[in-house]
Amino acid sequence: MSHERTRDRGNLFEHAQKQKPSQPAFHGDCTIDGTTYEIRGWRREDQLAVTLAPPRGDKNTFPPDVFRGELDPAPARPARVSARGPKEAVATVPTPAWSGDIVSAEAAYAVRAFEKQGKSGLYFTLSFERLERPAQNEGPSSWDSSDLAE
Repeated sequence: MSHERTRDRGNLFEHAQKQKPSQPAFHGDCTIDGTTYEIRGWRREDQLAVTLAPPRGDKNTFPPDVFRGELDPAPARPARVSARGPKEAVATVPTPAWSGDIVSAEAAYAVRAFEKQGKSGLYFTLSFERLERPAQNEGPSSWDSSDLAE
């Protein structure tokens, strides 16, 4: 089905053993469409750049990236005040801290990162939702697979 959407999840933790500025500030793992990936993230100005690659296992080198993308800080939601006053219990929907798209040569996903506090500190839970690819005659700039070979 072309309109079927999938949602997969992952976790992104602050990299506690970072020794060089070139190393990722965040690392974690996720599963997308039944495939496991390692996630690496770097803070770049006002964005969180992320890459996904197959797990490296016991190897000391990272495999080539499969997905790349940038997440932007999600805008804050305005407070909802009802006619009965601000104290009325209103069901709240979690607001992502970061959101954006990741792309590969074959697929693209919308990513939302939700901030969580765990025993070992701050981390993010990620949700992935598959996006439909644009038709070939539409703007190729964001879907150009040559950008992934950098």
